[in-house]
Amino acid sequence: MDRRYENPPIEVTRIWQETGAPTVRTFEFETQSLERLYTFRNGVEVSRFIESRPFLVPILLEAYSKIESCFGLYPQVRLEVVNDPEVQGLVELFGYIVTKLTPEEAGKRLRRFDQGWFLNQLPHVKGLLNFDVEFL
Repeated sequence: MDRRYENPPIEVTRIWQETGAPTVRTFEFETQSLERLYTFRNGVEVSRFIESRPFLVPILLEAYSKIESCFGLYPQVRLEVVNDPEVQGLVELFGYIVTKLTPEEAGKRLRRFDQGWFLNQLPHVKGLLNFDVEFL
């Protein structure tokens, strides 16, 4: 059995409970959930990136609740496809957590997110997903 179906992310569970939707998860449902949680910069590019790497979907769904626990309820997170300037040809999906916090506080919370959850996901994201903060 695919591990990503064993424990649905908290946000997906909330959606099921609120709408009474069946608990059968489909890729389409998951990507629609992503669009409800995240802002897509250059939406077509982000959608294509995710569609070609569906293993990122459950990680992104779970990531949002982990970001909430570090940055507060309903954080604005923008997804963007970025060409890595250090590695030619490497394209990554970045989640930019938008904040009005001071750089010191935002860095502290990002480290808490990384150490508490994201660093454990690195083997699963295959170097194709990262998170950072973006200041208003």
